[in-house]
Amino acid sequence: MRNILLGILFVLAGNTLSAQQTDCKLIKGNDEFSNAPKLSTGFANLQNVQLNIDANGKEFDLFFIINNPAANCIGEESEALFVFEGGKQKMEIRNTGGDNCNGFFHIIMRGGQFTPANLTKLATKKVVTISFSDRNDKKTIISLRPEEQDLLMKMADCIAKEAKTLGK
Repeated sequence: MRNILLGILFVLAGNTLSAQQTDCKLIKGNDEFSNAPKLSTGFANLQNVQLNIDANGKEFDLFFIINNPAANCIGEESEALFVFEGGKQKMEIRNTGGDNCNGFFHIIMRGGQFTPANLTKLATKKVVTISFSDRNDKKTIISLRPEEQDLLMKMADCIAKEAKTLGK
């Protein structure tokens, strides 16, 4: 009897996981300049930061909007430090979006038919904190709640998988 109940739970858990894996809602459109196909996750709130991930046939653009007036002047020396669950693994990435005092922080990664290693990390490992430094080295640190950790992973995984279809 116990084995039957465990088997039923295993099947139900598998169905739930597969339903979650196929629940990938992206915004499809075209690039306003090149008219090439583009995918977008839409903006998600992660504490005091909003995140949107765009993908086209050539690159991924992680676009963060930092809502911290004291630390929102972003420059080429600005960095985002991602700390993964357990605290031992970290990933530091520079802003690639230019100077601004609007809190706009871009991480642009080359894509195409392969998924960049940094995006794969975001899609497969839970991020517990993200620390953004502005051009004056003021920091905005966000600690992600478990549901936000899952959301970030899902966004990265979803767009990474679907972006491979853009080049075809």
